[in-house]
Amino acid sequence: HFRIANFWGHNMATRRATRLRPSGETQVALVGTTSKFTAPLLEISPFGLSVKSSREVEMGAIFKLVIAVGGDYFRAASIVRAKIPGGFAMEFLSMTAIDRQVMRRLYLRLQMAARPT
Repeated sequence: HFRIANFWGHNMATRRATRLRPSGETQVALVGTTSKFTAPLLEISPFGLSVKSSREVEMGAIFKLVIAVGGDYFRAASIVRAKIPGGFAMEFLSMTAIDRQVMRRLYLRLQMAARPT
């Protein structure tokens, strides 16, 4: 189920998934080939996330990301798909089955606590 959507001013094919905003600040650790930094999570869906950052990143840049979820950590490989006002959006490329379970826990926790955008 793909559709064309206007995501922060960019027309993109999207999967129909609700993007959720965390109620408190959640940091995302990002490690690329030439940079390593943390950025606040703006929104997350089962397919990707967006972060707030003033860093210049190239479209198509690959990052390993880590998000703490309670006592666990969710890790994934991701790719920059869009630059948005004040940050950028990424699509998940791959993650282990255990990391997918942790990501789903984070998503469900946010779903219960936050309003869809």
